[in-house]
Amino acid sequence: MTTNQLTTAIATTLTQNFPNIQIHPASVIGNSTPTEKGISYRLQSAQLTRERSDRFVQSHAFEIRWLDPNDIPATLPDELFEALETIDVEGTPYRATELRWETENDTPRMLVYYTMRTTKVSESAATMQQLEQRSTALKAAKE
Repeated sequence: MTTNQLTTAIATTLTQNFPNIQIHPASVIGNSTPTEKGISYRLQSAQLTRERSDRFVQSHAFEIRWLDPNDIPATLPDELFEALETIDVEGTPYRATELRWETENDTPRMLVYYTMRTTKVSESAATMQQLEQRSTALKAAKE
């Protein structure tokens, strides 16, 4: 699974669970005004750590913000928890390992962490198709 697939799944999940609210990637809302309503999301970090030669741990952290910090619905944290706890990435469910509602510089935000283990499938080496055997005569060394 790629980071882009996970980011798309976050956007899709937010759109499905909040149909009457505008959902924006954080980079698009740079010029937003305090009267604008909606939810922004962005990938905060992504990490790939090797466990063994063919096993990796992927970790992704996403930040979700309500665009009007002065008018946050009281139920928003619970609704985001429920919506983002398990997301569907191209038919496969992924469960968040941590969901955290916190305040940064007096602005509330939700941090959502997804961690998964992956295995790299190595290419199989070409096998020998056929072994050809020929008999040979050994020549005795003349002394």
